[in-house]
Parts: sequence; structure tokens; C-alpha cells
Amino acid sequence: MKKTTIFLVFFVFILAYFLRVLFLSKNSLTFGYDQARDAYISQQILKGDIKIQGPPASTPGLYHGVLYYYVLAPGYLLGHGSPIVAAYWMAFLSSLTVFVVFYLGYSFTKKVGVGILAAFLFAISFESTQYATWLSNPTLGIMTVPIMYLGLWLWISKTPRSPALPAGGLGGVGWGPVLAAIGLGLSIQSEIFLAYHLIPIAIWLFISRKTVIKKQLLVFIFSLLVSLSTMILAEFKFGFRSWGGLGALAMGESGNLAYAKSIGDYLILYLNQIGRIFAFNSYPGNIGWGGIFIIVLAVYSLVKKNKVGSFLATWLFAHIWVVTVGGTSTPFLMAGIGPAVGLIIAYYLYKCPKPLTIFILAIIIFGNISMILKENPKGSTLFSIQKDMLLSKQIAAIDYTYGEAKGEPFSVNSLTSPLYINIVWTYLYKWYGLSRYGYLPSWHGRDQVGQLDSLVKINKPDSISFLIIEPMDGIPPQYLELAVGEEDSKTKLFKEQSFGTIRVQERVNK
Repeated sequence: MKKTTIFLVFFVFILAYFLRVLFLSKNSLTFGYDQARDAYISQQILKGDIKIQGPPASTPGLYHGVLYYYVLAPGYLLGHGSPIVAAYWMAFLSSLTVFVVFYLGYSFTKKVGVGILAAFLFAISFESTQYATWLSNPTLGIMTVPIMYLGLWLWISKTPRSPALPAGGLGGVGWGPVLAAIGLGLSIQSEIFLAYHLIPIAIWLFISRKTVIKKQLLVFIFSLLVSLSTMILAEFKFGFRSWGGLGALAMGESGNLAYAKSIGDYLILYLNQIGRIFAFNSYPGNIGWGGIFIIVLAVYSLVKKNKVGSFLATWLFAHIWVVTVGGTSTPFLMAGIGPAVGLIIAYYLYKCPKPLTIFILAIIIFGNISMILKENPKGSTLFSIQKDMLLSKQIAAIDYTYGEAKGEPFSVNSLTSPLYINIVWTYLYKWYGLSRYGYLPSWHGRDQVGQLDSLVKINKPDSISFLIIEPMDGIPPQYLELAVGEEDSKTKLFKEQSFGTIRVQERVNK
């Protein structure tokens, strides 16, 4: 490969990383319950506490793979517990996907220009920049899903009998089955519901069945089992409890299959969601037109039976299989589909007249950069429930409590999502507050026993105490009345300060 090509791809990688970390220096990072929990667990691993089970899924009984904790851990090691350094680390890993996307684009056409353009579109993708610094397990899907499709493409486009097969590829099997299996396995580790990508694999292996040999299938299965080994081990250790979760997932409240309730409703939700994903990787300034544009390209590819276009279309619409279990409302279930948007645009855009290509590309660039500048200072707005749980505002709230205490002992309580779990503020006080101010507050709220970590519990609030009220997204209003009522029984409100939608009530003993 020419030095010019290598330079251009590396430049796109630098651009991708720059756009992903652009606002991290201002602590523009979403840091909620999941992020605090994962920070603790990752650092437990660094201390030698080996984990084999990953974060819990939204369906009771189901768990993601443990991979994310181990990938996240070096970031917290480098940053001595800093979520910002961890975000820089994850953004770096996410940016490496540029090279996978480039190679995919190049493999489709053997044209460097297609690969460069696809990598560039991924680099400036608003959705991909949102994923990059979202410290949550589905983020890995942005990296692993493209690896799976790269492997699948190499598998179905080359056979052991083809002179185009790279020499020495695993005894004639080739690297395609291995990459496809590892990419799929690591994607499932990242987000268990990404298992739906097995269906496009099955479809293309069926289409290419005349060139697929038994040895390749055996290598694929073996590699998949290896990549899922920790999840399999966890099943044995914890008594195969995921089977109950899968049963609950398949059945509705009334005992019927989820899709039997209202397939029309699910399809509408799906179309709305997938339209957003398409738009957030093409022209996020107009969700409607962005979605229509990319859907037309995908349908056109299927109708024309263009192999490359059809391959990308099956990738783009892979998420439709999740409709059968009602999985249409959570955008991160589509992690890893976004890169296909850039690939299909690059594939067809490269064939257009240059003036038209430049015009469309300018619109895409303007739409994505505008959205990045508008939304990314607010954190991961595409995925977070509590939109204002920004590290910058949390640190400002902590600074306020120490400033008001003036070096004197003080205690805190909090209203949180999830309810009565103080893990976010415990982590931030211990990581930031202790290092900056040299001491910690006490905790005078409800019992924190059983949580990953806690502040020292006292029965009576200190003479200076604070009630930290998180953004109310996801918190039933009645719990605000309950929390304030409990505080009013012990203390008297002195004043209240807001940091975005985070409120801190300063209180004194009655």
C-alpha cells in the first residue's frame, strides 16, 4: 500500500480521535450509575479480583460479557481513577475502527478512495462520537461489529480455492471465519442482544453455500466459543440462570410472545429508531430526510441485487430481528450498525460525478460537525436517561459542598436514579473530593450496605449537611417529596444551589 494512502488513513484516525475527545478537557462526560459501577469493578480487577460475569442486562437474569470491564480497566489505571482519562482511552480504541472501516471499503471495490471516504464518514459521524466517550458496555460494539462484517465479507468473497486468498490463512481456511466469529463473540460480550448479527451471517453463508466448506464452519464455531468462553464459564458457575431471563424475554406479561401483542406498533418503533440511526451517521441535522436517504440506498441495493450493496443492506437492517422481542426503544441495541451507513454512502458516492459528490459530502460534513458542536458538550445525549449527569456539573456541586463547609465536617444525602443508591457520589467524593480537599463527608441517608462502596454512615446529620438531588429523569416525582420530607424531619433548609438540573440543598440542624 502506498505511503500516501497510509498517511491519509492515519490522518483520518487523528481527525476521528480529535472529534471524539474535543470536549473532554471541560469534563463534558456523562457519569451516572452504570459508569460509577463499572469504574469500581474495573479497578477491582486491577487489584487482582478476577471477574467472569459482566454487567446485568435490562432483562432480569441476563448478563452481558465481562470483556468491557477488562477493556475499561487500563483507562482507570492510567488515570488513577479518573473517568476523563478512561474516556480518552475508550475514545482511542473507538477511533481505531477507522482502520477496519477503511479496509472494508477497500475490500469491496479494491479502490483506495472508497475506503478513505468510508473511514472519513465514520470519523465525523455524530453517532460514533457519542458512543466513543460513553462509558458503557455497548460502546465496544462500535469496534467489534465491523470486525465481524469484515470477516464475513472476506469469508464469502474468497474461498480456499481462490488465488486471491491471503497465503497461509489458517491452513487453507482463511481469516474470514475467524474474524467473523471473534467479531460476533466480542459483540455479544459487549451487548448480549447483538447476537442478532448471527442471522446475517447465516443468510450470507446460505447464499454462498457452494463455496463454504465444512472446515470453515468448524473453525468459525470453535473461534466463536473461545470468544464467548467467559460467558459460558459464568453460566456454569451461576447455574445457567440466563435461561430464565431468556424465557422472560420471549414471553409478554400475559404469557404471549411479545410480537403477538402488536407487531404493527413494534414495526413503527423500529422504523423510527432505524431512521434516527441512519440520520445520525449521515445528516443528523434533519432526521427525516437523512433516514429516507439512506433507506433508499439500502432498498436500491437489494432490488438491484448488487452484492456489495446487498451485503451492506443486510448489515444496516440486521436490527429488525430484535423486533420479535420488542427491542426497538433502546438505541444502543444498534451499536455497530452506524459504520455501515458510512460504507454504503461511500460506495455509491464514489460513483457519482465529482461536483455532486462534493456537494453531498459538504452537506454531510456540515450536518455532523454542527451536531457534534451542539450536543457533545452535553455528554452522551443519545443514550443517557439523566441528560444532565455531566461530570463538570457533578464536580461543581462537590466543590460547592466543600466551599460551604469551609473545612469543617459535613454530611450528605442524595436522591438518585436508581433510587437510594449513592454509588455515583461516593465514587466522585472519593476520587475527586478526597484528593482535592483532603477529607470526606459522612453519609446520613438510608443504609448503603451491600453497595460496591459507601461513605461512613452516621445516624444524625452533621451541623452542616447537604441533600444532593439528581436530575429527575427516571425518578418518580413522589420520591422527591419523600426525600425532602425525610430531610425536613431532621434538618432545616438553609439555601439551594443548582448546577444544571442537579440541585444541592444546604441544610442545618433544627
